[in-house]
Amino acid sequence: MNSLLRVPQGLAALCFAGIAIVPSARAASVCFLSADGHDGRPLWAFETGVSFLTENTIDELLLGDASLANGRAGGEVYSFTLSRRLGSFRLGFGAWDFHPELELPLTLEVVDENGRDPFLDFNAALLVRWREFPWNGRVRTTFATGVGLSYSEHVYQVDIDRHPGEDRSHLKFHWPIQLTFALPDHPRHQVMLYLTHQSGGHIFDEGGVNSVGFGYRFGF
Repeated sequence: MNSLLRVPQGLAALCFAGIAIVPSARAASVCFLSADGHDGRPLWAFETGVSFLTENTIDELLLGDASLANGRAGGEVYSFTLSRRLGSFRLGFGAWDFHPELELPLTLEVVDENGRDPFLDFNAALLVRWREFPWNGRVRTTFATGVGLSYSEHVYQVDIDRHPGEDRSHLKFHWPIQLTFALPDHPRHQVMLYLTHQSGGHIFDEGGVNSVGFGYRFGF
């Protein structure tokens, strides 16, 4: 594996070029280009939304099976996020180039369960955002997912119900999944659909805490 370090004007790039195993194939390469705002695109984004606590596991939700939690465990989660674009990867595979982006979102959530007063939940993650879709000329679409940590003031009731008699942690793994849509003439104003998963030690963790929601994202 070769490594190359380039520093274009106003932009730092770290590139890795692979050696092609098949003589007729072109070598694969990976470059990370740090964001500095000189490309005219927003460095920051503000997001706000509301999601609804579900009684489903994450695999059920990914398969399209969603049922809202009820009773004391049901409720809504109101989120406020400030996200920083860190840069983009350039993934070269022969004649194809792809440019997923890396982001750092910090999220404050207000959890409003049916059975008690609202409490706060703090999330941080690293996200990879994919922007290259063939229908972007009609509807600009992005897909983002990543991994991070979450700390809640109280243990979610749905987590308590799923693990009766167990000591559940306030600190959990955080797995956000997000889709955004925007008009080509107004790319900074985006509608969000999102899913958040929290689990205490294992990704699936007998269900974890899962919510689905919608919101608004603005780039600036």
